[in-house]
Amino acid sequence: MLTSTLKRISYLKVANPHWLIILFAALLWVYYLAQQVGFSGEAHLHHAHHNMHHSPETIFFRPVLDWMIMVYAMMLPMTSSTIRAIVNRIPVARQSRSLLIFILGYSLIWLVFGLVLFSASKWVETLSSLVTQANLSIGALAYLAAGVVSNADFRIRLLSACGSIWAPRIVGYKADLDIAKIGIIEGVKCVQTCAHIMVAMYIAGHNLMQMAVLTVALFYEKSRYRNKEDLLRNTCFFLAIWELAIFYQ
Repeated sequence: MLTSTLKRISYLKVANPHWLIILFAALLWVYYLAQQVGFSGEAHLHHAHHNMHHSPETIFFRPVLDWMIMVYAMMLPMTSSTIRAIVNRIPVARQSRSLLIFILGYSLIWLVFGLVLFSASKWVETLSSLVTQANLSIGALAYLAAGVVSNADFRIRLLSACGSIWAPRIVGYKADLDIAKIGIIEGVKCVQTCAHIMVAMYIAGHNLMQMAVLTVALFYEKSRYRNKEDLLRNTCFFLAIWELAIFYQ
């Protein structure tokens, strides 16, 4: 019985080389749920534009850490096909090393994008204040714009190219450079296709339920883009209505 179970587990690990990434993302969602039920004493996730008046550690390090945790929870599962392609092209002895290098390259792009977004936090605050004075919801407008961008032709073309990689070299430091380059390129592709969602969430305030809904929609779109049926666009429009309901309650 035990031998059969171990063999089954081993087979699942081989058939799903991205299992460790999925597990890591799942643990981050457990962390978020723990925060939500009260371990952190807060119902919403903290981000830079909510903490500009706090200590230097809060102003810089904590928002960056929160940003990267959110990126890993939402975006790492989207790299499943890329990770599978990498693992299928490299020797077993290099797989763990290559996975780490890929994640580092991928993370670098999202980190840079996050820093750029944080640098615009004052503009976001000013815009939010102006929109609120006009009796409008900045979150609803952000999700409405994200919904429009979701079905733009240029984005659909980029989405179709996600996960397509070349065969990396398999020996020496050049193999590591190839994997790092793949990670960076995939990070760029993900930012190009998902930046509008992350910006909308940043502006709206990163409600955990909204984050979960968008993660499911993005994962479905990534795996089923040829039959996506406007799911991401409609999800953004739904969240816009959600924001309006909160704003005018």
